[in-house]
Amino acid sequence: MDIAPEVLDAERVFRNLRQVVSGLVDNFTCDEDKKAIVFQVSGEPFETAFKLTVHTDKQLLTIYSKLPFTVAEAFRANYATAVSRINYDRMYGATFDFSPDKGFTVYRQPVPFKKSLISMELLEAAIRETLATVTKYVCYLYDVSHGIDAVLPEEG
Repeated sequence: MDIAPEVLDAERVFRNLRQVVSGLVDNFTCDEDKKAIVFQVSGEPFETAFKLTVHTDKQLLTIYSKLPFTVAEAFRANYATAVSRINYDRMYGATFDFSPDKGFTVYRQPVPFKKSLISMELLEAAIRETLATVTKYVCYLYDVSHGIDAVLPEEG
């Protein structure tokens, strides 16, 4: 029985992803069936979870991180404006997605691999960029979520 090329490609991407993650973080969990890897990054003042999932059907890797706080209702309008400003002015492909109804924010970076495989270097760069971006903005967004007049971090 032949295995569909999309399945083989997803398997290769997941195998490479696991190898890259093992070189970047000490502890992670790996769900082979769901093609998902989860790990935590500790930093001041937050510990943030990251989930990387290979979607066979979409031929897509998603790098996802739910920010470790909820925005109080009183500050959600200003917070939504801050998130929109970051997404419009600073993000190129990835986004911070804010749920105004529930008050949580996720960072989401899609990396498509349809009809091409993602190199190990690109996988590592995408993960490092995610870690740097979330680290860069998490304190700013936390401050805005608590009504603190915060300064948007410098670009670059």
